[in-house]
Amino acid sequence: MKKIFTVLVAGLMISAQMMAVTTKDVCGQYDGDLWIDWDEYPSRSVYLLPGATENTLTFVLPDFTFGNGKLGNIVLPNITMSENGTLALEETTLYLDSIKLRASIKMLNNYVEDGETYNSAVTGQKAQVTLEIAEPKTLPFPIIVVFEGEAARANNYALPNGVFEGAWTNDEPQGWHSFGSATGILADIVKGNTFQFIASNQVRPGSNGSQSALLSSNMLMGVKANGNCTNGQINAGSSIADEAEKNYNFSDPANEGFNTPFNGRPDSLVFWAKYQPADKNPANEVNKARMNTIITTNARYQDPEVVDYSAVKIATATINYAATANMGWQRISVPFEYTANDGEPAYILTTFTTNQVPGGGSSYTEGSGKNKKNVLDSVYIDDVELIYNKNLDAFHVGETALDFADNIASVESKYCDSCAKYNAYAQGKTAQTFIGFDAIHKCIHVYVIADDFAQSGAYQLYRVEFTDSQTEDLGPIEQGLEFIQKSENKAQKVLLNGQLFIRRGDAWFNATGVRVK
Repeated sequence: MKKIFTVLVAGLMISAQMMAVTTKDVCGQYDGDLWIDWDEYPSRSVYLLPGATENTLTFVLPDFTFGNGKLGNIVLPNITMSENGTLALEETTLYLDSIKLRASIKMLNNYVEDGETYNSAVTGQKAQVTLEIAEPKTLPFPIIVVFEGEAARANNYALPNGVFEGAWTNDEPQGWHSFGSATGILADIVKGNTFQFIASNQVRPGSNGSQSALLSSNMLMGVKANGNCTNGQINAGSSIADEAEKNYNFSDPANEGFNTPFNGRPDSLVFWAKYQPADKNPANEVNKARMNTIITTNARYQDPEVVDYSAVKIATATINYAATANMGWQRISVPFEYTANDGEPAYILTTFTTNQVPGGGSSYTEGSGKNKKNVLDSVYIDDVELIYNKNLDAFHVGETALDFADNIASVESKYCDSCAKYNAYAQGKTAQTFIGFDAIHKCIHVYVIADDFAQSGAYQLYRVEFTDSQTEDLGPIEQGLEFIQKSENKAQKVLLNGQLFIRRGDAWFNATGVRVK
C-alpha cells in the first residue's frame, strides 16, 4: 500500500504543476482497495459524484461493512477540493440506517501511520480517502477507513458508434458490419453487395450528427436478400434466404473485431428509423423491419437461433416494426427482457434488417429493357442508444411517500437525520440510490446512478427539504453516558468554559457522550 500511495502523491504533485484539478475532472467511479483499522478488505468501488452545491463533491462508499455488521452506505456531501486535488470535509453526522448507527465522521486531510503520511486527495486518475468514524455507543475507539483506487473508465456499457458517424472503412462504419465483411461459403459472392449498407446524409429530426445508415434489400441470384447490419459478423452459407443453419449473424469471443465486449444490464434500447417498404403500404403485414439485440455470457451466439441458447442468453430486446403513415422518421424504444440466467454479461449482439422474415418484404419492378430495375425495401437507422434508467421511483419517510416536483420534495418537520426511517426506491434494472444527510443546508440529497456511471457519468439528484430550518433535538444519548461512566478510570474529565468534557486519548466527548473532536 505504501508504494501505491507514494505514486499517487507524486501524481498529485505533477498534476498540480501542470494544471488545476476541477470537481468535474474527478467525478466518476474508482475501483480499489479498502482498509479498516489497517485490515484489508476485498476490492471495492466508490463514487465521487458532483456535489449538490457548486464546487463540492459527494463521496459514496456503498455497502460499508465492519466486522460482522453491515452498516449501509457511507454518503458524505459538501466535500471541498483545492486546486491540487486535496479533499476536505468538516466533521459531520453520519446516519447508517441499517443498524441505526448515528456517528460522527470526518475526512482526515492527512493521517500518519507507521511513519507514513496519507492524504485525502484525488487527481481524476487516482483517489485516496481517509475517514475517521466515531460512535461512543458502539465503537469504544474511532475507526480509520482508508480507500485508495484508480478511476474506472469503463467503455463496455454502450454499443459502438450508434450514431454511424465518422469515416466508413471498407464500406463499413466503426463497430458495424454487413455483407462486405461476411464469412461463410458464399462470402465471395455477397461481398459485392456493399451498396446494401451505406452512409446517408439523411438524419433523424433534432440530430446533432450528419450521417445515418441506410439498409436496402437486393435481388441476388433470383433471391431477395434483406439489408442486414450487425455489430457481430454475417455468415453467408446458403442461397436459400431462410436457411437459418447457414445464414445468420453471430458473436464469438474468439472472433476479435466482430464482437462487442459488454458488461451492462440496460433497461431498454432506443433507436430512430425511417422504414420505407417498396409497395409504400405501411398497413401491409409483410412490411415490418426488425431489430434484435441479445446480451450474452462469454460464449458464442448466433441469430437466428438453431440450438438452445438458454445457458448463454441474459437478456433480449426485439421488435418488428411497421413504417409510419408517411414513411418518415420514428423513435422506437424496446425494453429488455431478462432471462433466468444469472451469469455475468460479456457480449452484446445487435442486428438491424429490412424485414422480419429472411427474404421477406415487398418489391416491384419498374421500367423495361435496359431500364428495368427492382424496387425493394429500405430503412434508415440513426442514434442507437442503450438506456439505463436512473430515476427515483419513490421516497418514503416512515410509511409516508413524498411527492416530487422538479426533483424536490418537502417534509413537514424540522431537519433530522435519524428520527425517521428514510427509504429510496429507484427505477431501473441496475439503479442504485444513495441518501446523503446534509446538516449544513438542513436537507437530504438522494443520488440515483446505474451501472453505466463509469462510462456515462450520468446520474439523477433529488432533494428533500424540511419546512422548518431548525434541527430536531434528539436529546442525550444514554448509551454514550454509560460508556463514559464505565471508562472514567481510563479517561480524563476536563472543564472548559463551564462545560464538562471527557477526554480519552485524542478523542473528546461532551457530557452526553457524543464525540465532539
